[in-house]
Amino acid sequence: MPGADAETWQSAVPMASLHCNICETDCDATAVKTARVRSNVRKFADETFELWRCPQCASIHASDEVDLAHYYADYPFHHLDQVGLDWRMRAMYAELLARLGAAGVTAATNVLDYGCGSGLFLSYLQDRGFGDLSGYDEYSERYTDRAALERRYDLVMSQDVVEHVEQPWEHLATLDTLTAPGGVIAIGTPNAESIDLEDVEARVHTLHQPYHRHMLSSTALQKVGERFGWELLKYYPTMYSNTRVPFVNAPFVNHYFKCFDNNLDLVVEPIQVGSWKLWTPVTLWHALFGSLYAAESDVMAVFRKPN
Repeated sequence: MPGADAETWQSAVPMASLHCNICETDCDATAVKTARVRSNVRKFADETFELWRCPQCASIHASDEVDLAHYYADYPFHHLDQVGLDWRMRAMYAELLARLGAAGVTAATNVLDYGCGSGLFLSYLQDRGFGDLSGYDEYSERYTDRAALERRYDLVMSQDVVEHVEQPWEHLATLDTLTAPGGVIAIGTPNAESIDLEDVEARVHTLHQPYHRHMLSSTALQKVGERFGWELLKYYPTMYSNTRVPFVNAPFVNHYFKCFDNNLDLVVEPIQVGSWKLWTPVTLWHALFGSLYAAESDVMAVFRKPN
């Protein structure tokens, strides 16, 4: 009876509902936890944005509709080429390459960096002997050529992308299409479960508004492969930027940011080594031992597509 089915469905969905496009649940808008957080990009730091958490899967969603092209117009991460492959970036990318190497990636692997920003990781791979390299990023002028999406790759890298798109499952399906049978898919993303919406300033960089639209929980990320038949090879509880190299770890970076204006722009600006704010025992402690107690705030899952 079509009419009865429709009536049952309507009564099951709250009158004022929010839809989680990660676990596909409709949530009562009056019952979800919400918060407002400022942008962590200096140009927009006086703007705040609303977020809500799905009570089913713990993922976090941005409520406000925004003109992303406007906010990406002068995006700090698109200027990483100004930093170049300095010792810090090489330390981070060495950690990332070690993770990929553990999944069987070698210099003979053909690579797509989907959401590559300035393309700095591709430059690093080229320096390490990789030859077949492609990048795509719709908001980075240098890498908007969609011809890169017309072939398949043995490694598809998607670092800090899935949380930026309006439809996460569409993005993940695209990664599946781009990956050759037996290929590796590496996904790095914030972990929504680590974020306390009662203290959003503590995770202002993980929330990264208004750029992050839908943030998966670590549990949801690890289950991504179930939909596509991918095998989960390895889950990493911290981002590749959390290394054992002194001064190159997540707690030190967060400490450094808080010593100044706590905005993301500091990533691409000269290091303020002469500032008295840094010359403290706390700074040295974070610099030397921070990697040992980094929060599970930015995580990575490495999958293999079946043959």
